[in-house]
Amino acid sequence: MKSSFISSSAIQNAMRLTIRQSQKQLVSASLEATTGVYADIGASLGSGAAKSVNFTSEVSRIKALKGSNSVVSARLEASQLGLDSMKTAGDALVSKLTALQGSQDTTSITVAMQSAGDALSQLMDTGNSMLNGEYLFSGINTDVQPLKDQSATVTANITAALGTYATGLGKTVGELTGSEMETFITGTVEPMFSETSWTDPTTGWSSASNQNMTSRISNSEVVTSSTNANSEGMRYFALASITVSALAGQGLSADALGTVTSKAIGYAAQATTGIVTQASQLGLSQERVEKANDALDAQSSIIQNKLVDLQGVDTSEASTLVNTLQTQLETAYTIVSKIQQLSLVNYL
Repeated sequence: MKSSFISSSAIQNAMRLTIRQSQKQLVSASLEATTGVYADIGASLGSGAAKSVNFTSEVSRIKALKGSNSVVSARLEASQLGLDSMKTAGDALVSKLTALQGSQDTTSITVAMQSAGDALSQLMDTGNSMLNGEYLFSGINTDVQPLKDQSATVTANITAALGTYATGLGKTVGELTGSEMETFITGTVEPMFSETSWTDPTTGWSSASNQNMTSRISNSEVVTSSTNANSEGMRYFALASITVSALAGQGLSADALGTVTSKAIGYAAQATTGIVTQASQLGLSQERVEKANDALDAQSSIIQNKLVDLQGVDTSEASTLVNTLQTQLETAYTIVSKIQQLSLVNYL
């Protein structure tokens, strides 16, 4: 009978190898038990990993679109609030001017002029409002303040032109009739608020672009996501305000003052109509964004389910494997510890 020798060092090294392998498996199993997906997608799926990458990329793309859409929605909502504020100010101006009709009372005229000034200030403040560092009513020129208050210059020009106009008729300003005042407003004041004058680089009111921002909200949809201060609504808003503030205090006859009031009311009505049209256009974009988000959510849900089917693991099985590996590791640690304690000194 021959005796054979077993190296304790060989056993110890074998245990160390087992410990390293078990530790590596334990990390993977713990990750799978926690996340519910394979720890190594490539090794687990093989050629199916490409499909997993495509699905994951699509989910990321949808998430990016949803993030972009949230910015678009915020801009549209803020623009709607601004337009609503302008419409409210326009309606208030019409109300004050209606009360002035047929009256030459100094107090009523003063109140009407003050209301016109307040309405114009509201237009300037709201038209220059910002969101996330971008001007809402600048079209694509989002880094440029859209409106500049030219009321002082325009009022002075109107006053000077009115005096010249009256002199040309051989009258004083106070002697102008209603029809003559209407001719002056239509021929001189109104052209000052044409789109060309409004956007003049030197003397104009607006630096906004006529081109509005557009945003992609899905693979196949692009919507208009802003509006601009060059719209007819805002121009007529300023025209209505200036018509009152520049002319109502010029000592006009009752007939001429009535014409000023009625023309201003008409301009204000056109302004609110234009502003409502702008709001309606933005409302259509808001509706399309909401529908696009619903479609993106549905797409994401379908793809997520496919990813779960492709990458998903049995978390119960993974948890059981974790427990088994922990037991193996504890056993291996115990064996290595016992081997390290072996010594011939104990048997001498």
